[in-house]
Amino acid sequence: MTSTDTDEWKKTACIICSLNCGLDIKTEAGRITKIRGDKSHPISQGYICEKSQRMDYYQNGADRIDSPKRRKPDGSYENIDWDTAIAEIAEKLTAIKATHGGESILYYGGGSQGNHLGGTYADSTIKALGIQYRSNALAQEKTGEAWVQGKMMGVGVHGDFEHCEVAVFLGKNPWQSHGFARTRAVLREIQHDPQRAMIVIDPRKSETAAMADFHLAVRPGTDAWCLSALAAILVQEKLTANDWLDQHTTGYQRVAEALQRVSVAQYAKTCGVEESLLRSAALRIASAKSVSMIEDLGVQMNLHSTLNSYLNRLVWLLTGNYAREGTNNAFVPLLNLSSVNRDSTKVRKAPAASAARKPWAKSPVTGSKVVMGLIPCNVIPEEILTTHPKRFRAMFIESSNPVHSLADSKRMREALRALECSVVIDVAMTETALQADYVLPATSQFEKAEATFFNLEFPRNGFQLRQPHLPPRPGTLAEAEIHARLVEALGETDERQYRTLRLAARLGKTAFGLAFAWKSQRDKKVARYAPVVIYRTLGATMPPRLASAASLWGICQIYVRNQVAAAQGAGFGGNALLAGNRLFDAILSSPSGVIFVNARRTHLER
Repeated sequence: MTSTDTDEWKKTACIICSLNCGLDIKTEAGRITKIRGDKSHPISQGYICEKSQRMDYYQNGADRIDSPKRRKPDGSYENIDWDTAIAEIAEKLTAIKATHGGESILYYGGGSQGNHLGGTYADSTIKALGIQYRSNALAQEKTGEAWVQGKMMGVGVHGDFEHCEVAVFLGKNPWQSHGFARTRAVLREIQHDPQRAMIVIDPRKSETAAMADFHLAVRPGTDAWCLSALAAILVQEKLTANDWLDQHTTGYQRVAEALQRVSVAQYAKTCGVEESLLRSAALRIASAKSVSMIEDLGVQMNLHSTLNSYLNRLVWLLTGNYAREGTNNAFVPLLNLSSVNRDSTKVRKAPAASAARKPWAKSPVTGSKVVMGLIPCNVIPEEILTTHPKRFRAMFIESSNPVHSLADSKRMREALRALECSVVIDVAMTETALQADYVLPATSQFEKAEATFFNLEFPRNGFQLRQPHLPPRPGTLAEAEIHARLVEALGETDERQYRTLRLAARLGKTAFGLAFAWKSQRDKKVARYAPVVIYRTLGATMPPRLASAASLWGICQIYVRNQVAAAQGAGFGGNALLAGNRLFDAILSSPSGVIFVNARRTHLER
């Protein structure tokens, strides 16, 4: 047995989907041998599905790598040491930046499922290289929804399916894909409660559709007609929440006038759903005390995806199902992964010189709109395989596999090979890594401190820092260390930024916080590269193998300042520095996770 192996159960989380349900695991000889649900986890509460039983296949996959690799002229790879890899990558990317500007380097990724801490450190590398354009898999499926949410509500929303009377699933099969806490348990509760109902809009009879009270089996690609018909029925049959709409919305009359002109019979015929079934479903939505609705890839990677995102929200907003228990709510994240709000979705014209730095910018070659700070990932090959002077000339890819996941794998492979430099950080030799100039091996999610920022629950929201329970493979490094070495090799940080803060960190987090604020004012690099600086200074004082979690200190400080009421409701109020320190300490000392938002308590106290 290794030094990390014991007969005791250890707290961690599943990494197969965005929920990251809490797990208890046992390990032996570098393998995960037993898995069960963690009943102490504040969100999943012991729930797991069969996906979690595959954790060891990820940990011990045959394609894992344990040495930096450099591609040779013949396309094969050779192992190189870390110092050589970091030095060569820094030299080549610096040369590209000097000749063509940082905007010629595209950053792709920033954290795979539940592997988000690395992305906090990538921010420093992005700034050091002057990178202006980013993309990841969310730009393939979620930016349309995010743009609509920015226009309509100004924030992200998530459904409260545990308490809703009616649950509506649009292009989604949560029995398999989940999407909310304790998914299968909640679905069974809805199915067996005669006072509740489930509506599924899906061309096929999925596992969830088979459980539903209403299965609206639309023709593929006609969801917009189905949703428009539902909204039209609500307006035409006077089933809308008029008082609520008058108080909380603007522009409703124009929407109502448009929906009055919809021919429900014709739309029902187009989408292939019986008109009577559409009317029954609409009436059930209108009569419910609470409705939660969620969409997913079935409509987000299909025709009219952005329109469907709008119509989805229209259905539950017309019935006033927003910002209450059992409805869709604006959740408070620990770290906001989306830059979309009402301001960033406004149509504006930016001066050409600053276009790459504005949230309303467009990609340099195809002119594709940037949403959520991301260019559409399926235009990336077009942004590279061209003679356009503003084309991308390098890519930095982290914890992502675009050759496998984007629409045209062949063209993406061609694009990667056409770049002047491409770098991949990953745990395995993926399809994308096989096209890169350099591949840097990362430690796995069970070999380092890790977390997810997909925290979407309401009114109580939780965050879990997962402890490292397996020894890192020799030759691998955590992303925090990789990015720190890169930023230092690029000449952006050194002992001038670290020395004072290292001394302060030894005196405790309060002294460190005061010193960090002071130093940030006098040395702009400390603020600019805060994650790396915090990792190199505060991280050195943290428990063994938890240094990668150091960036969470900064995130906690930002959170308690920006979300005062939410933090206070969870017990993290008062002086901001001290409150941030308490939240950070609570995260470090709560292996099953900690509640960092308690909106219900805040509301009651008001």
